[in-house]
Amino acid sequence: MRSRNGNRPFVFSSLALISTLIHAADNYYIGYRLTTKNAQPIEEQFTVSKAMQPCTEYGNFILTLPRLSGATLETVLNLERSTFIEYAAEHELRLKSNETITSSNVQSLQTLTLPTRCYAVEFNDHSVTISLSK
Repeated sequence: MRSRNGNRPFVFSSLALISTLIHAADNYYIGYRLTTKNAQPIEEQFTVSKAMQPCTEYGNFILTLPRLSGATLETVLNLERSTFIEYAAEHELRLKSNETITSSNVQSLQTLTLPTRCYAVEFNDHSVTISLSK
């Protein structure tokens, strides 16, 4: 539908773009865990799995990461680890710490966890767009 001045209304084209982005995206469950012992990383793990059902209600909290040609989501997340962790940590981050003190030494064990959440992921030619579900 055109307005009187011959231009299509901006609102309708914007809504069409947003709905296309949301519906064209694949849904993935992504989680992250880092375990350190005495401030040295001993285990780091991304868990990525494709969702069997679509996630609902995507927010406007969007992250765009660069993508090498043919790279999988796991590869992109491993290359852009710190950027994704900062993005996801703004919503929920868990930290567990355990310290053992004896007369001769101190042992510490920390675990940083980003709980597994549903994300809408859209693969473009040179980037990956990630949206967090509410």
